Amino acid sequence: MSGRRWVVPAVLFAGSAVVLGLVSWDRILGPSPHFHFLDLANSFLHGRLDTDTPKRTRGTRPRREDARGLQDAVNRHLTGPDGQTVGWNDWASIHVITLTDGTVVRGVFPWSDAQTDQRNRFRTLDGEERVIDRNLDIRRGCEAAGGVCDEVKYYVSFPPFPAVAMMPLFLVFGYDTNDVLFTVLNAAANALILFLLLEALRVRGLSGRPPRENLLLALLFTFGTVQFFSSVRGEVWFTALILGVTLNLLFLMAAVEARHPFLAGVALACGMATRTPLAFAAVFFALEMLRDGERLRWPGWGRVLRTGTAFAAPVLGVGAALMAYNLARFGSPFEFGHTFLAGGTRPSIREHGLFSFWFLKNNLAAALTNPPVLDSFPPFLHITRHGLSLFFCTPALLAVFWPRRWTAFARNLAVTAAIVAVPSLFYQNTGWAQFGYRFALDYLPYLFVLLAVCARPFTKVFYVAVAVSFAMNLLGAVTFDRMPQFYYD
Repeated sequence: MSGRRWVVPAVLFAGSAVVLGLVSWDRILGPSPHFHFLDLANSFLHGRLDTDTPKRTRGTRPRREDARGLQDAVNRHLTGPDGQTVGWNDWASIHVITLTDGTVVRGVFPWSDAQTDQRNRFRTLDGEERVIDRNLDIRRGCEAAGGVCDEVKYYVSFPPFPAVAMMPLFLVFGYDTNDVLFTVLNAAANALILFLLLEALRVRGLSGRPPRENLLLALLFTFGTVQFFSSVRGEVWFTALILGVTLNLLFLMAAVEARHPFLAGVALACGMATRTPLAFAAVFFALEMLRDGERLRWPGWGRVLRTGTAFAAPVLGVGAALMAYNLARFGSPFEFGHTFLAGGTRPSIREHGLFSFWFLKNNLAAALTNPPVLDSFPPFLHITRHGLSLFFCTPALLAVFWPRRWTAFARNLAVTAAIVAVPSLFYQNTGWAQFGYRFALDYLPYLFVLLAVCARPFTKVFYVAVAVSFAMNLLGAVTFDRMPQFYYD
């Protein structure tokens, strides 16, 4: 691009950052209360996989060995909106118990919240169940509190790449790192990257959208989808989603026509180490490698091996590292630790696991049908904390169902979006609490590229839908977690 042609992307990034920062308001002035990735960065820098941070209490004096801002971060996390003490939110924990016969077991008491003998049921990391009476079966004489040989180990269960990305900032600012600003700038970068991606598709002849329509789509993604309310939060769950969008967009740029296989592999590897469902986007690269114009064609073993190896090497390398990371912490290569949130006591997880058909109905409602409720009680509009569905948040997306042109490239995008969407539909959490179905951010980039390449004209009806999308998501960005009167469980 010439210097003049960079004006629009630069203004898009800067303007998006300013608007997101203004809507974030007081949040952007300092770190969020939820500092899981910063704590994980600290653990990595000290050569640890676990953390002692959740063993700390609110209001105690900082320790000499503390990283910068640690006790302040603990105080923020443990202080509720009303100023009262709250508990630790979304930290995984397991017990390491030495029994009276010397056997060491690792696992959780999933029913420790029960009022019966069921509270003594213990589930080991490999799934074995046994009964452990805490008063009779656990050895005494250890250094733990009360001398009981029952150590609780805490972990950050979220995939680790955001912690790695924040590590340089942590080295400078410690726990005072402003993760809200990090997330806001990341979201503004998403507007820029999406615009550049759509412009690149126009240059390659895969999209006929003029630059002004590509700019509108970039703005719609930034301010007319669940990215808006997510980006102004700057907390662990939302930071991962926004960074996942960035990596997904970079993957798309490199994977179109399988032009840059190694870069596509690096972006996807980092993406799946940020948001696990993004691993399924690998199908897009495979389909693009086989696409020859408007048909599927085997390109020959030579190209498949060269291109496929360059793409697969970083994906498999990071995948192996993630599995080793999980194995070292939880005894399973496929367990990130969400099973052990709240000490493994969450009823839905202990009864149905992390993924099950049991969760499909609620997830489909959150993704597709949950409406805003208009009623006679102020403020007269109420939103479930399971979130508005995708099409109530962004009605402009309905245009993907009426393409003017359906190409092989569009098919590859649609197939990938569907495959990436599937894991979240069977997941134990709808995304609660949220304004809109936030897990859609894992595949929204593919739907927005579909809007560009399917050539449906932007009619007056579409522009009305865009305006409604902006209005709805501004409502979410302003009210969510600020104005509880708009929300119900």
